[in-house]
Amino acid sequence: MSRVRTVLRWLLPVVILGVAAAVTALLVATRPEVPAEPAQEQAWPVTTVHVEVAAHRPVLRLQGFLESPASATLTAAVNADVSAVPVREGDIAALGDALVHLDDEEQRLALEEREADVAELRSQRRVEEQRIEMDRQELAWEEELLTLFDREVDRLEDLSRDQFASPQDLDRAQQERTRQRLAVAQRRFAVNTAGQRLEQLDARLERARALRDRTSLDLARTTVRAPFDARVAEVLVAPGDRVAPGEPLLQLYDVSALEVRATVPRHALGPMRLAAAGAGVDATAEIDGQRVPVALSRFSGRAEPGQGGVDALFGVTSRGDELVLGRFASLEVLLPPEPDSMLLPFEALYDAGRVYRVEDGRMQAVDVQRLGQASLPDGERGVLVRAPGLSAGDRVVSTQIPQAMDGVRVQVMEQ
Repeated sequence: MSRVRTVLRWLLPVVILGVAAAVTALLVATRPEVPAEPAQEQAWPVTTVHVEVAAHRPVLRLQGFLESPASATLTAAVNADVSAVPVREGDIAALGDALVHLDDEEQRLALEEREADVAELRSQRRVEEQRIEMDRQELAWEEELLTLFDREVDRLEDLSRDQFASPQDLDRAQQERTRQRLAVAQRRFAVNTAGQRLEQLDARLERARALRDRTSLDLARTTVRAPFDARVAEVLVAPGDRVAPGEPLLQLYDVSALEVRATVPRHALGPMRLAAAGAGVDATAEIDGQRVPVALSRFSGRAEPGQGGVDALFGVTSRGDELVLGRFASLEVLLPPEPDSMLLPFEALYDAGRVYRVEDGRMQAVDVQRLGQASLPDGERGVLVRAPGLSAGDRVVSTQIPQAMDGVRVQVMEQ
């Protein structure tokens, strides 16, 4: 009896498992056939833009640095001590403002000496004029006296022939006449050379006046003033320094003559030169977060070997009191309009030369010619292209999707 119970204990689970397996097999064999659903083609969600064909102005973006053709290093004109420096680096100075004061005591003393030289020569000229007038009068007197001596000699000669005058008296009279002739010659020479003596005095007087004026100019130069509206770039001296002529005092630059130097790539040189010859080239520079209007002034006269373009100089059209030399500048240059061009977002461009038009819910590739960049209506940057295969009103995909190709199905999303 115990053996039967043991067999049943082991056999019952096996029977249950067998029955379950048989029922499962029966259910699988008798299940109804369900037809398979065909796989659906994936549609990529995209956004599109409508093509507008018009004349758009490309925007050329350049990078450069701020400089000034009107920068100067002011130097000392005289030997002097620096007495005061009323400006500091970075200060704005107007035309004529005092920048450096030099001790002027030495120049004042020198000017007084030169003034005395001029006064002395003026006095000498007045004396010389009086002497010349006196020489003219004395010449007339000397000539009258010579006439008397001639008569006396003639009289004594007549008397001597008649034995009424001694030879000694005649010799004495002839000697007096000779001396008088010499006096007349000397006085006549003085009168004849009066003009030359006055010219010599005038030349000495002019030289003295020039030295006085130069000393006066040196005195004025002891105060160094701004030659134009300027910003002080660097101060090189301090009160107490001794400076010599030609020694640098400070450096400054004209705040109304600032320029941005930027290299224009080769492909943009032609359009920019054409625009410069016409209405000009306008641009905007961003310097230290400040947008500054600039205009093309000229192109550089030389280019470095291997340089990929030519430097262009854009003049700042407004005063640049807050601009600092050497700062980096980012420029946006408006080029002449490109006819029959289309402005698209950068996301619409594939492989740098292809866009996709949406036709019947599928993508269709169109080759384009890239013309540059331009600003979209929302202020963002876009790509400017020309494509004969596109027409106004066409819808172009403006979303980047992987494995884009002809015929890919897309679903246009509402923007």
